[in-house]
Formats: sequence, C-alpha cells, structure tokens
Amino acid sequence: MKLKLAAVLEPNPARWKALAAALKKAGLTVSKATVADELGREQLVVLGASARSPSRLARAVREKAPDALVLAAQAKGFKAPFADAVLPLPVSVNDLKVRLAEWSSRGRVEGSAPAPRAGDGILDPTTNFYTFAHFKEVLFVEVKRARRYGFPLALALLAFDPLKGMEKAGAQLMGGLALAIRRSLRDTDFPVQYSADRVLLLMPHTDLAGTLIVARRICERVSRATLQVGDDVLQPTISVGVAAGEPGREYGFSDLVRQAQDGLTQATARGGNRVEFYDTTTDHLLDAPTPPAIPPLSR
Repeated sequence: MKLKLAAVLEPNPARWKALAAALKKAGLTVSKATVADELGREQLVVLGASARSPSRLARAVREKAPDALVLAAQAKGFKAPFADAVLPLPVSVNDLKVRLAEWSSRGRVEGSAPAPRAGDGILDPTTNFYTFAHFKEVLFVEVKRARRYGFPLALALLAFDPLKGMEKAGAQLMGGLALAIRRSLRDTDFPVQYSADRVLLLMPHTDLAGTLIVARRICERVSRATLQVGDDVLQPTISVGVAAGEPGREYGFSDLVRQAQDGLTQATARGGNRVEFYDTTTDHLLDAPTPPAIPPLSR
C-alpha cells in the first residue's frame, strides 16, 4: 500500500513547518493532527526532535494508529528503538522518496512486514546512508538523466586518512563524517555508503566548482573535530576525489567513479586532508588543496 497521509507531532512551530514541507515535497499529504489524540487515518507519523518523552509519545501513537509507520526525526544519532525508523535531519526529499517507496513495497501499513531498520542490508548501521548495493540503480538513472537533459552532475568519493588508533573508533568516526556530510549537502544530493570505509556523494545540477566547495567544506568540518578514544585523542582528516560530468560530453557512472577513485588515491598519497579532481579538459588529475587546518575543537 502506498503511503499517502502523514502527521507531524512537533511542538516547535518552525520545525513543524519544515518537516511538513519536506513531507509534502516527497508526495505526502500532511494532516492537521499535532498530538497523538488527534490521529485518525494517518499511515505515517513523524515524531519531531522537540517532542518530549519520544518513547512515551510513540506508544501513544501506536495506540491511536497501530498500523502507522512511526519515524523519529533526529539530527544526531541514527538509532531510535521506540520508532520504526529514523528520519535524518535536515530531511533530504530525494532520500525520503526512496525510503517511502521501500517502506510501501514492504507492506508496513498492511502489517505484513516491519519497516526496514539500519543493518538489514538497505541502510548502513553507522551512517544511516543507503548502501550502494541498494541504491545503485538510482545513481545510474541520475547519471543518465544528466546526460540526456544536459545538466551538470558531479561525484565525490570520501575516505578517512590513515590514523593510528582509528580501528578502535571506526563507527564513531563514520558517524561523525555522516553528520559533516549532511550539514554540507542540499536535499537534492545523494549520500551513499559506497563501501565499509568510503562514502560516495552524487550531486545533480552541480558543476566541478560547486562540488569542490562542498568537498572542502566537509574536509574542514572533519579536521576541526577531535575524538577521545580511551587515553588517546584522535584528530581525523579525510581525503576526497572529485569528478564531474559536463553537458555535451559522453560519460557513464563507472567513468565518474573511476576518476573520483583516482583522485582519492592521489589525495591520500599526497598526505591527505585535501581534494583532488579530474579535469576532463586536460585529462589530468589536479590538486585542490583544502584551506589551512583550523585548530581541532571538541565535538
């Protein structure tokens, strides 16, 4: 059954408006219900980040709308045991559309199957990004659309630079990277867990210059953070490889990934904490160093 009617239980008016707008852009109708007692035929209920006692609110929602999918809107953390799934903030409309289609196909509203949770092969349990295996068809289609309609498209591949002690804090590091990425992207961009240690970003309607700005911003945000692991204080950095598809040029998804991979390899070899990009006009990799590092700050 297709999810059509949603409710937002968020006491903060500005946040309610933002959530409702995102749900509407994703194709849902938002009801006037703002508390659990007002729920009726809603098929999806979003618990806002400002809601008090979210676990208690989730129980109340299930009593009033037992078949509804319950989402917890969260800017930090990717687990909410009281909900069916987490809705990462800020909301990516494209990402939400894909999740809605997946939840609908699984028959959550009809009670035949639970909503997908992180770790079931669809979402990465650490970053809450879609896994590449699940999302690759969407990426392929976006590249084809860009070529067909003649708009720019760019791709970036990110990975942490080698760091002593990082094997003990892999999940925390990837979680921090996910937050830096979400704070740097638009809701039309696609962050995907490409492999266990690499994140792929696909940015439609974005040229090379725009992608370099995003990549440098993420690099800077990561370099400003520190992470306490036992008695050690880690100061992580990342390397980024960037490639762009230009209107009028023949290219495929695999071409962009290969070029971004080459850039990532080069960035790592040159010491990390930098961006390398593939220039199609010269057919060479070029250096796009990040700004001077800012003294590390605590998360």
